[in-house]
Amino acid sequence: MLYLGTSFADATLYGNIDQTYNSTKTTSAGVVTNQQTNISAYQMGQSYLGVRGAEELGDGIKASYLYEFGLASEANATTTNRQSYVGLSGGFGAVRIGKQYSQAFNNTVAVDPGGATGGRGALYLFGLISYDATGSTLTGVTGGEQPLRQNRGIQYDLPNFVPGLKLGVTKVFGAANTANNGAKVGDGTGFNASYSAGGLYAGFTTDSVKGKDLLKGLAIYDAPDTATHKLTTLALSYDLGMAKPSYQNTKISVGTATWKTDMFALSAPLGAATVFISTS
Repeated sequence: MLYLGTSFADATLYGNIDQTYNSTKTTSAGVVTNQQTNISAYQMGQSYLGVRGAEELGDGIKASYLYEFGLASEANATTTNRQSYVGLSGGFGAVRIGKQYSQAFNNTVAVDPGGATGGRGALYLFGLISYDATGSTLTGVTGGEQPLRQNRGIQYDLPNFVPGLKLGVTKVFGAANTANNGAKVGDGTGFNASYSAGGLYAGFTTDSVKGKDLLKGLAIYDAPDTATHKLTTLALSYDLGMAKPSYQNTKISVGTATWKTDMFALSAPLGAATVFISTS
C-alpha cells in the first residue's frame, strides 16, 4: 500500500467566478438541433474555488496538496470535485495521488489558443467521450470527466534529465470488482513526453484503458469489457513573436472504430490582448 497524506498550517485560497451571456446554435445536416440563449458559468474555465499548500520536509523533499471545487454560480450553487490530490517532489521527480487533470488534456490545452474555455474546438473529443463518475462504465456527452480529469490516479513525473524535456507515467484504477476473473474495467496506463525550448512546444501522450462502450456517444461501436481503448494526443506550436501557429491531433480507437479531431490555429498579440483563429 502506498499512502500519501499530510496537514499544513498555511494554505492559499484561489478561484474564479465566470458569468457569461451566450447565444448558441447547433446545426446538423442543415437542421437546427439545438438553439439556446442563456446565462452560463463556463466560458473562461468555469467557476471554481480551491485551496492549495506546500511544505518543505527537508533533504530537498516537498509535500503538497490541492483541493478544488467546481461551482454552478449561474444558478443555485452546487459543488463538484474538480481536483483533489496530495504529492511529494524532490530529486526523484514528483508523484501525485488523487483526482487530477489528465496529461492528455494538459497537452491539448498547451497549444489551443482558446485554452480550456468552452466545449468545442480542440477539446471537443474530451466532452464527447467520457467515463462516468465511478470509472466503471462509459457514457456519452452526459458522462463524467475522464479523460479530462482522471479519478483514482497516480501521476509520476521523472526528473528533468534534459532542460525542457518532461517525461511521465500515469496509472488509473477503475475500482471494478476483479473477483472471479472479472475484467479490470476502467484501469488504464498512460505515458507522456513534452519538450519546450525557446518558442517551441512539442508534446505527445498515449493512454490505454480497459472499458466498455467508449464510443457509445458516437453510437458506432459496442466493445466488450475486456477491450483496450487507446487515446493519443499530439500537440505542436512555435512562437514566432509576431504570431504563433499551432497544431493538435487527438485520436481514440477501439477495435476497428476510430474517432479523431485535428486543430489548426494561429494567434497573434495585439497590445494587451491576443487575437486568434482556429479550425478543427
